[in-house]
Amino acid sequence: MINHVCEYDMNLFRISILFAGLFAMGLISFQHVTAEVWIPDNEFGGYFDSNGAYTVIGAVKNTQNIAIVPTITINIKDNGSMISDSYTLSIVNAAKDIPFKIKIPQIESKNAILEKPDVSFVSAKHNATDIQVIYDTTLVKHADGHTSGFIINNDTVTAYGVKVYAVIYGKNGKFLDTGKSVEIITELKPGEKTKFTMYPDPLLASKISYYSCFALGEDPTLTLIAQKGGDRVSFTYVTAANLGNAKFDDSQNSLSFTARNPWPQITYVNFMIPLQDDNQKFSVSLNGNPVDALQSKDPDGYWHVAFNLPYKSTSMVLISGFVQQGQPLLPKINLGSSNGSNELQNSLSVGNFRNYLLVIIPTVAVIVSVIIWKKRTD
Repeated sequence: MINHVCEYDMNLFRISILFAGLFAMGLISFQHVTAEVWIPDNEFGGYFDSNGAYTVIGAVKNTQNIAIVPTITINIKDNGSMISDSYTLSIVNAAKDIPFKIKIPQIESKNAILEKPDVSFVSAKHNATDIQVIYDTTLVKHADGHTSGFIINNDTVTAYGVKVYAVIYGKNGKFLDTGKSVEIITELKPGEKTKFTMYPDPLLASKISYYSCFALGEDPTLTLIAQKGGDRVSFTYVTAANLGNAKFDDSQNSLSFTARNPWPQITYVNFMIPLQDDNQKFSVSLNGNPVDALQSKDPDGYWHVAFNLPYKSTSMVLISGFVQQGQPLLPKINLGSSNGSNELQNSLSVGNFRNYLLVIIPTVAVIVSVIIWKKRTD
């Protein structure tokens, strides 16, 4: 009888070890998969800037072998409430980073807690334009902490809406801040060079050791013209489909248009709408049927409303949720903040899989242990 019990104990011990190993392997596998697009903990943080505005800074790393368009979700606990916002960033080439700096002025408490961000992304249809920062004696960090230098378009096509970003480091390589060029570079032709300058927050200027700079160029966005409040206004979007016949309903604050997707695969439409209200909620329908839409905002103050179009289809699209305002929507040409991507359902939400893993494996281990225990008692 003692040997029988010992045998069951040994079996239970072996199975527990087995599931512990599976659990560890699952975590290692998870880290390998989700580390493809991520924000390092040591390059993410928040602070109150010199103007008193709460500022979230960080850098998204794309270690995939394809270009992507990332969206980050920032969660902040402030005075017992949770503030959560999503921001779509520019296209990021394979093995590249994109810094970001987002101001959230509604945060007032010095005890606000910035939680770990979530990252999702869609794969881009092509790479961002090949623009490089020239690392030579012309790249200078000045005595007051700001930097200046030159960028060059090494691509064969003209780049539009060019921006220079930087991760800013202090002594011993400590992550301090992120920055963006102050110039408005509407276009940069192949082989063309232009100067950029970047200024840090005055609170951090004396602590800066060096800048790690990145240059990004957007593809031209498209515009859809409609009558709104008696004026002709432009709605900015990116898509591989054909859009037309736009009409704005002033009484319903909605935009309707025809979307033709001639391709044999699902494609997407991404509208960029000037932010009129932080609480705006857009909805989308195709041929009168509601469809899922992803809504986020970018650091430049634009809502992104993205949705899929069926393959080889012609759809009547209705976007609702615009806010009635005295000022018409202004056109935004060649300065889009997000770019081409494949189907939205390919997006990867970092973090969800790990939660499932942490629950499922221990649960299975418990069930197996209970079964063995019942056999021992029978």
